[in-house]
Amino acid sequence: MPTSTGDPFVPKPIHRVLRLPRAKSQHHDFENILSESPTPPQTPTISNNLHKIGTTTKWSTRKKVIVGLIIAAVCIVIIVAVIVAVLLARRSNTTASTTNTTVVYVLWSFDNVATDSYGVYNGQLMNSATYSSSSSTIPYVGQGRALSVTAAQNQSFQVSSPFLNLASTSFTIEAWIYSTIVTGDNGIMGQCQCTLCSNQCFYFLIRSSKLYVGFTLNDISGLTTMTANTWYHVAFVYNSVTQQQILYLNGVQDNIKSSSSAYQGTNGTFIIGSASYYTSTTFFNGYIDNVKIQTQAKSATEILTAASLIAYYSFDLPNPTNDNGPNGLNGSSTNTPTVTGRVNQAMQFTGSSSYFQAYGFYQAGFGVNYNKAFSISMWISPSSYSGCTFVQMSTAYNGGSCFNMLGIWSYTSNAGQLVAQGYAWPTVYGPPITLNTWIHVSWTFSLTNGYRLYVNGVYYGTTGYYSYGGTSGVINWLQIGYSFGCSSAYISNAAFQGIIDEIYVHNREITATEVYTFANP
Repeated sequence: MPTSTGDPFVPKPIHRVLRLPRAKSQHHDFENILSESPTPPQTPTISNNLHKIGTTTKWSTRKKVIVGLIIAAVCIVIIVAVIVAVLLARRSNTTASTTNTTVVYVLWSFDNVATDSYGVYNGQLMNSATYSSSSSTIPYVGQGRALSVTAAQNQSFQVSSPFLNLASTSFTIEAWIYSTIVTGDNGIMGQCQCTLCSNQCFYFLIRSSKLYVGFTLNDISGLTTMTANTWYHVAFVYNSVTQQQILYLNGVQDNIKSSSSAYQGTNGTFIIGSASYYTSTTFFNGYIDNVKIQTQAKSATEILTAASLIAYYSFDLPNPTNDNGPNGLNGSSTNTPTVTGRVNQAMQFTGSSSYFQAYGFYQAGFGVNYNKAFSISMWISPSSYSGCTFVQMSTAYNGGSCFNMLGIWSYTSNAGQLVAQGYAWPTVYGPPITLNTWIHVSWTFSLTNGYRLYVNGVYYGTTGYYSYGGTSGVINWLQIGYSFGCSSAYISNAAFQGIIDEIYVHNREITATEVYTFANP
């Protein structure tokens, strides 16, 4: 290391000159730096004095090297410590920032109101757009209404203030849609700052009978052909972390695009029932319902649940009759005390005039759609062997046209067994029941597999391929624990006695794995 002559630790020049006569190797000096001891002076001579001076100089130089190395090491340790501290601080700040990021939630139910259910992004109907009138088939989620728009009149729903900011972030948009036209371009919703600027215009539409979403020059097209006059659950997810655009149709991934830049629109009205696509504006014909937005990327499992879980009744306090699923199909009950359940609380049914009802089931057997898949799962703890019904579907709250689905068949005076029955009476008999014991029951249907019965998470039996044929053409009621005297071949028209808990209703045939999960909470 270069030093100046003013450094007090540097030997004076004469010391270096007086050392030259000693031809001692540097290697030898290093090996003996600690072993050599000074020799007492004999006859004081200049030569001996010079020798001492040279030795002292070497010792000072070595000390300097050692001290320098120590100082350098200490400096390195300090620098490393500072760097680590800075990195940890940055990581802490990043974590805090992520943790403190506010997620925006928006829900337009269109149940005869233009307000956001969270009270922030309230909108208005444009060009005499309306809400659907009471109908036996509209909307898909039976309770409430839906937004009704007509393209020929440029009708839509608009939210101008406050600005709904979806720029540079992950977000998920989902809705139920019913389009009377699927050919050409049909704008479902959008927001636009600049129609021709890359990533500054968001549009969500049906294009040539397929879903189509983009940010301008950054688009994704669905792969599934859609049909007119059909309810669909549609969803679009932008994940800013993975830089992916993902389309879902009825809860199933319809396409995915990677290396997609984020949406950058920083102003613009959010419009439902219309979308700006480059230089044109396209409008929707039909119904749009339950539009949900959140500034997070939902998972595939969450999207499937939103699209296919029609209702979930946990029967837990403080609101035992409420639907805990995504659609809010709350029910009502009569003479059903709350008791300890298989999971938290449950409903107890005491026989005649003890029942639970809920309305809004478009597809759960005997409903609007013909031969469409559905599933019903629940826990039961019977307190009587008497033949009875504990699940029915009906067209009215007081019975109307109905059929029995699940019950107990009593074939002796002191024994009974589960029985599952479809419309027109194809029947699957289950195992004998044990009183006051929890039994998990799942009843699934698809045109291919017919009715399938699972008991305690295990597949038990099936009708095989079966077309149930019965459709009421209207949105149905679900009846639990009470019989309206429906026509039935094997399930008794009598009331259930016991406890019921954790009812799940799906608009699809759930898998054996899902059944097992429900049976093992």
